[in-house]
Amino acid sequence: MKNIEEIDYQNPTSKDQIRFYLVTGFAALLITGGYFLGLPAYYLGWMAFAVATFSVAGNDAVQTVGTFIESKKSIHWLPKFAVLGGLLIVVHVIGWLRDSGEIHFQRLDKFQPVENFNLFQLLAPILLVVITRMKAPVSTTFLVLGLFGGHNIDKMLTKSFLGYGIAFVLSIVIWAILAKLDPHEYEEDHMPNPVEERRWSNLQWISTIYLWVAWLLQDTANIAVYLPRQLNWMELGIALGILLFALAIIIRTNGGTIQEVVSEKSDIKWAKAATIVDLVYGTILLIFQQVSNLPMSTTWVFLGLLAGREIILNVLTFRDVPYLDTFRKVGKDVILASLGIAFSIGFYAISTIVYPNSNSFKFEFFKKNPSPVTIIEK
Repeated sequence: MKNIEEIDYQNPTSKDQIRFYLVTGFAALLITGGYFLGLPAYYLGWMAFAVATFSVAGNDAVQTVGTFIESKKSIHWLPKFAVLGGLLIVVHVIGWLRDSGEIHFQRLDKFQPVENFNLFQLLAPILLVVITRMKAPVSTTFLVLGLFGGHNIDKMLTKSFLGYGIAFVLSIVIWAILAKLDPHEYEEDHMPNPVEERRWSNLQWISTIYLWVAWLLQDTANIAVYLPRQLNWMELGIALGILLFALAIIIRTNGGTIQEVVSEKSDIKWAKAATIVDLVYGTILLIFQQVSNLPMSTTWVFLGLLAGREIILNVLTFRDVPYLDTFRKVGKDVILASLGIAFSIGFYAISTIVYPNSNSFKFEFFKKNPSPVTIIEK
């Protein structure tokens, strides 16, 4: 048991990598084979949903439960899973009851329901799994949802970049004030008072729940786009089961390889720092949710928050860490996220060339039935 606890999930071995890519390759072949063999869109959607659950949740775990995982590594994974998993069920059941069987929380209202999936849409979650394994914080909103509503990409980009800017500026202001009030707390060799740390550790459970709900309301649409818009109770149960299984793996592996995005940032391992980050981030997401129901990249908001915080703390606390190292950490995240957007837009552009008719998603050669197969169940 001791050896299991000491596994370094952020730096997998060569054997782990081989197993991962074999499983990922098999999933890609399964989806591709089902597509060309004419498997109904309903079942293809569920297959893609299963992969998307692991890829979207895995990539976005760093921004939702990443700080929680980083500061709670000493706690067994089961209590953490019980709290977050239970909340996941409650939020989705409430949304399902309120919205007549829908679980996307109005985020897909501006996207046309899918009748037939194209191969690019089905394989997008596979690509996201690979990119996540490479520790790149890619926007799942653009890579996945962009393929379902290209006419909304410019609006989603604007909203996401605005979110990055607001998070960046807001984090500078907040942590500048905090660093001035208690500069000793943000020094590199600072060790928090055990009593105070326990108090903040209890508060962090609340802040994590707050952020978790905000993220579910914002990003569940990135996964739910593969499902029928309206689910019956059995379909809801299956969807929640898949989501819970993915969440269990994410928490059990301490966020996986992409957790490094959080681990390398200043003092996030302490409960107070993680709690404040969660509260600020969750509040920004909820505000944007009220402003517009158009999906946005929560990844960019999170990166903006971490970037502003890292820069201002390095400036005000006069750390020995060179400015170049700080900007290298911040710049690496931005570059990877920017490349992710460029790749997502390029992926979408290629899909429009291969499938120029948005109402006909399959190659004519493979179309056996001219009538579309609907996945919308009333």
